[in-house]
Amino acid sequence: MSERSAKARWTDGLVVVSIVAVGIVVAGALQAPAEPELTTAATSPTVEPEPTAPEEYVRVSEPVDTSAPIPGCDTVVEADEERFSMSFVGERSYDNPRFPWFNGPKATAMSDAVASALPDDVELAFAAPQQSLLFGPIFDFGDGDEPPYSGSTDAWGAVNRGDASGSVQVSAQQGPHTVPDCVAGSLDERKTLPDGTVVDLLDTWAEINGVRTISRSVQAYTTDGTWIHVSADDRTNTPEPANSGEIPLTLPELELIATEPALRVSTPVPPGTPPPSEGCSGYTENGGPDLTREDQQRLNSALASVDLGAVALDRKLDTLQPSDMGLDTLCMASNVVGADETLQLSIAGGQAVPVEDEIRPDPYSGTQDTFRSLADGTVVQTSAGYYGVTGEGDGDYQQRSSNTVTVTRPGGTRVQISASSAGSQSLSIELLESIALTPGLEVS
Repeated sequence: MSERSAKARWTDGLVVVSIVAVGIVVAGALQAPAEPELTTAATSPTVEPEPTAPEEYVRVSEPVDTSAPIPGCDTVVEADEERFSMSFVGERSYDNPRFPWFNGPKATAMSDAVASALPDDVELAFAAPQQSLLFGPIFDFGDGDEPPYSGSTDAWGAVNRGDASGSVQVSAQQGPHTVPDCVAGSLDERKTLPDGTVVDLLDTWAEINGVRTISRSVQAYTTDGTWIHVSADDRTNTPEPANSGEIPLTLPELELIATEPALRVSTPVPPGTPPPSEGCSGYTENGGPDLTREDQQRLNSALASVDLGAVALDRKLDTLQPSDMGLDTLCMASNVVGADETLQLSIAGGQAVPVEDEIRPDPYSGTQDTFRSLADGTVVQTSAGYYGVTGEGDGDYQQRSSNTVTVTRPGGTRVQISASSAGSQSLSIELLESIALTPGLEVS
């Protein structure tokens, strides 16, 4: 995995329970009065409309009987009502020495285990990896020498089961070898499994502005000090927020995920497990049709036949996945084995076929561009040039060469493939073009 994907700087805000009132300020431009001789008619004063009041945020949770006993709990304590908000700057990484139990291959093994634990009739929505139960890097809060119990890796995905639609969230972290108190409202039942794992179960609901979301969750405290939280709700994966009214997974099914051995900090990673796939994206002028899992399988099948000769990639061409930007593009990113050279490939449909007369090359770019049309109307564009990369340290500058080939079919399919290198390029324009013109790389 490249350094870019292994580490990324983040600035995030974490709000546990906070409501921020938004004020609206209306400002008008002031202009000096016109000269008398230039004034032709009196003007009526402008009346500014009243600012729209921010939408009220009302959250209602399921009522909690703090005096009621909870099965499996000797004592029950009340929840801490402290409310706070905070912001932080930190770093997310798959290879942080403060979290020695976790790395990229471990994330892949955990992701595969969760996907395999889903019931056969539960479908994981087709989406980019970070929206498909892929465990992300752990956020390092930078807490000095304190034990890193606060760092967790999280995964999320939308799922469907018949008429039930919702989402599943999973988090895992290294925690103390202790089990927290039973807190009223945070669990309905606590049980201890034969191996000593303690499991808390909860079925609940909450309403925001009158819209109710039902959810259920399982919290597992394992004997090796792993804390695993699995939850599911009925929020649908649609452009407009909605609720299906039914959660796709039962509590026993969530418990199977929460007690999956691969999620524990002490479970070794199978040899040869690769790190997670890098995110990728692609350029589309006006968007295009959403692509499907069937499109992915068909296009990957076509790419599987490509012969790269002596060039070896750490991730094969036939690993197209949905773009980070949406389902209108399938893409992949890879590195050349043994070289500082990267490759990116994207495929989209619904694109206009370019016209040479409308192409206006940048005279200051220093690139060498070509444009030609094939007999069937396919347009092939190539671009070769250099660009500079500046790092975080003083004087950290690198010049890289870049080759790009863009193939646009008469039916609107656009295949774009580019390679970047700090040295001599093994992925030549000619090789990139042969890949982009692979038969079968068309979006129907």
